[in-house]
Amino acid sequence: MHDTYPLHVLAVDTLGMTITLSDGPDAAESGIFRLAWPGGHARVGPVTASGPGSVTRRLSHVSGRLAPGEPAGIEPDPYTGNPFTALGIPFTTVRVPTPLGGVPAWQITGRRSTWVMLIHGLGGSRADTLPVMPALRALSFPVLAITYRNDAGAPPGPDGLYHLGDSEWLDLEAAVLEAQTQGAREVIAFGDSMGGAIVMQFLERSPLSASVKAVVLDSPVLDWTPVLALAGEQIRLPPIVLGLAKRLACLRTGIRWDRLDQVGRAGDLAVPVLIIHGDADETVPASTSAAYAAARPDLVTYVPVPGAAHVEGWMSDQPACRAALRAFLERLV
Repeated sequence: MHDTYPLHVLAVDTLGMTITLSDGPDAAESGIFRLAWPGGHARVGPVTASGPGSVTRRLSHVSGRLAPGEPAGIEPDPYTGNPFTALGIPFTTVRVPTPLGGVPAWQITGRRSTWVMLIHGLGGSRADTLPVMPALRALSFPVLAITYRNDAGAPPGPDGLYHLGDSEWLDLEAAVLEAQTQGAREVIAFGDSMGGAIVMQFLERSPLSASVKAVVLDSPVLDWTPVLALAGEQIRLPPIVLGLAKRLACLRTGIRWDRLDQVGRAGDLAVPVLIIHGDADETVPASTSAAYAAARPDLVTYVPVPGAAHVEGWMSDQPACRAALRAFLERLV
């Protein structure tokens, strides 16, 4: 069976809106996810029943023909499209002027003067930020979900390479400036995965960082060295080869690895931070978030999500994460 579709659809109940899948990778994982198959996708929710070799889950938002026998797979991102098609939230697409040219962003209005900036991770898109939008809209925050250099629809960087946050923070800076021109007094920066690295570089290096009231991070890269070491272990890469790869990346991009280590500079933190991180993350070790929180218990609120993989905490336990976000933001505003 193709790796992308490791499951099979066994039955579809269009009246009760449930689907029965063959048991397999992620078929029974708790949370809300996207079911993909050749020619379509849908949203699957909580498990309602399980049996020998099968799992039945709630089914909604079906797009495309879904019938027994289809090969299928569970994807971590439950939403596709844009804020309106996925969530019914009105929005406008704007272009944020950056040093490299305009980059697209989704803008959602709200009554507060504090805006939330949503920054996705490496290789992702604005759609990755969709799950948190209903919670932010319920609290009346204006939202700007941004893209940055080398993203689809955005201009490439000077060398066409991602810099792991070391240069992408300039595009977040441009987005904050755009929000300020529209009346934002303060901002809350919300970064997923490498988006977290971008946020922290902005916080340290931008003259606009004084406008940041707080930071929210989901599975953040707070130090790239453990991330690369874990990836090297997974593909059995000798440490000496990993070291050479880091040196080559430094020569090609000018990245300074020490500057990307936030755990080592946790003492510099000056704003409240909420971190959500699944303890089963096999991409970005949750230990870095735990270490960062332990270093600054006065400012960092850490919410580990049991059993959740990379950037899956929010969907794996949405009620707990939403409650944590709401409590954190309501204390601030």
